[in-house]
This record gives sequence, C-alpha cells and structure tokens, in this order.
Amino acid sequence: MLLEELQSSLGKTYLSISYRPEGPWIHADWIGYPTGNSVLQGALAYLDQMQKQGCRAVLNDNRRLVGRWDASLEFLEQQWIPHALSTGLRYWAHLDNPGAFSVESADALRTRINGRFEVGIFEDQLQAEDWLRAGLRKG
Repeated sequence: MLLEELQSSLGKTYLSISYRPEGPWIHADWIGYPTGNSVLQGALAYLDQMQKQGCRAVLNDNRRLVGRWDASLEFLEQQWIPHALSTGLRYWAHLDNPGAFSVESADALRTRINGRFEVGIFEDQLQAEDWLRAGLRKG
C-alpha cells in the first residue's frame, strides 16, 4: 500500500514509501540520482511512516538509484541513526544492484551504525524479505 511519494523541486518522484503488511515493514523505493536534500528528507520520511504504521523494519531499495550517497553519511550518522533508534527501527535491509556504487555507501553507513540495529545488505529482494521476516520473528 503506497503511503507517500516524495518529489524533487522539478516534480520528479525520488522516493516511494509503501507499507508491506506481510512483514510488516516499510518499503522505501529510491529513484534517480540522490542529492543531499533528497537523502535527508527521504530517510526521515520513511522512518516517520515506519513509526506511524507500528513497524520496526525497513526495506531500503536502491535498485533504481543512480550514484553514491556518501555526501550524506555525516547527516545519517548525526541525525538519522538517532532518529531511527527513537522511532524503533530494529531491522534495516538494504537492497542494491550488484556492483552499484551505492553499495559502497551502504557499507560505510553500516560501519557508522555499529550494531545499534540490525543491517543486512542484499542483491536479491526475496533474500532481503526473508531476512526481515526472520528478524521480526525473533523480536
């Protein structure tokens, strides 16, 4: 179920946020080239939707994203991680294309998260979903 779409100043959708009741989790589907502002707005928006829906997990889907988002790592460490913890995030599955540049950004973020919540990086959506389900069953 689509909850929210975020658009750039040019009217192009850069993030679709959906609720997946089978988890339950939030599916954050990123599109296009990430900017500092889009990463900031989008990352906070999907956490807020996660909290509103009573979820503890996010499938962060970067398969349609073009490029790295390293420029946002400082913000993510200083603001997003504390917000993620306060909203109850327990499981964050990152889905990306093999060899994509954004996988390196996700690895750098995982290092900064430093075990404060569970992080999985995947190339296959079914594996990512299975990992989320298994985590949510554990508690």
